[in-house]
Amino acid sequence: MPSLGIMYGVIVHMGVVIMNVLASILGWDDYKATQTTPSPTKQSKPTPFPTQTTPSPTPSMPFNRLAAVPVLLLWLVSVLAARFPLLGAASPQPSSKCQRKCGSVDIPYPFGIVHSPDDDEGDDDGHCAMNGFGLTCNETGINGGRHRPFAAGNVEVVGISLQQGQARMLNNISYYCYNTTTREMVRDEWSLDFAGTPYMFSDTTNKFTVIGCQTLAYINGDDGDYGDGGDKYMSGCVAMCRGDDVRSTLSNGSCSGIGCCQTAIPKGLQYYYVEFEPGFNTTEIHNVSRCSYAVLMDSSNFTFSTTYATSPAFINNNGGQAPFVMDWAIRNETCDVARKKPGSYACVSNNSECFNSLNGPGYICNCSKGFHGNPYLQDPEHGCKGT
Repeated sequence: MPSLGIMYGVIVHMGVVIMNVLASILGWDDYKATQTTPSPTKQSKPTPFPTQTTPSPTPSMPFNRLAAVPVLLLWLVSVLAARFPLLGAASPQPSSKCQRKCGSVDIPYPFGIVHSPDDDEGDDDGHCAMNGFGLTCNETGINGGRHRPFAAGNVEVVGISLQQGQARMLNNISYYCYNTTTREMVRDEWSLDFAGTPYMFSDTTNKFTVIGCQTLAYINGDDGDYGDGGDKYMSGCVAMCRGDDVRSTLSNGSCSGIGCCQTAIPKGLQYYYVEFEPGFNTTEIHNVSRCSYAVLMDSSNFTFSTTYATSPAFINNNGGQAPFVMDWAIRNETCDVARKKPGSYACVSNNSECFNSLNGPGYICNCSKGFHGNPYLQDPEHGCKGT
């Protein structure tokens, strides 16, 4: 950001330039040449009602020169505004009337509740959310019709961390099961698409998790914008239970391939879908292990139970969903680039700092050491404050 001294110097310099141009336009030198300097005379005592005299004619100013003056002044204003964005309008801040809680979840800015995912720029909602961070607050039939926040239309959000730049959400568990009535395998394979949003699947917290005794599942996606030329990504995980007595081979807490398998994902992933390998199925072992499961989930608090491979406990205990973590950021610009654009720079609070994202392009803001609050707000009451 340019210093005030530099800004003042440039403005003064441009003022001199504009005065010279005005003098040229108005023909100032020609006008001065027509004037004569009167010789000094003794001042006479004024009369109460001096006689009115007709002034001597002065050179007329061409109309086209006068018309150029406002045009030139507008040019000067536009140049200054482009050179020093701080002199123009700052980035819009959210209204105090914005909804900051949905159900039991706090919604801190740059997130905000909007009417629909398409109007998250906040034009009709008091700029409640920064572009891309709009959430909807929907009433669900779960737990007595409680309200819950959703991202990307239908992905439930259960927590937001400003300091870590993460959002915790719920992901549907994919399954591949033997149907005892039709005697066929049935599947329900889920996908998630966050392409074009500020979110990326956390590569440090999430793992692709597969559970079953005769299971091979793939995670397919794009390391980049889906359908926009991103690098294709594919990985898989195998979970098996060897021996005649399946239960004897399983062990609680172990996810090393026997009944449970986990694999890491790359950085920059915004889209993925699950696919089960048909050749690995539970047709022959359905009396002991009828279903296979696969989901991208937060592995930090996951503990494998042997019942997950031999019963519907895994999908039933979690309501058909598992928690996962998204890394979010103000995308596409580094801190160095963003600081040069004060009109859109997000770290607007005093005593705030910028940190480049560790997952994909972009940055997040944090309060400086010894301060707490919301670094994305200019309001001193809610921005970064001293402890």
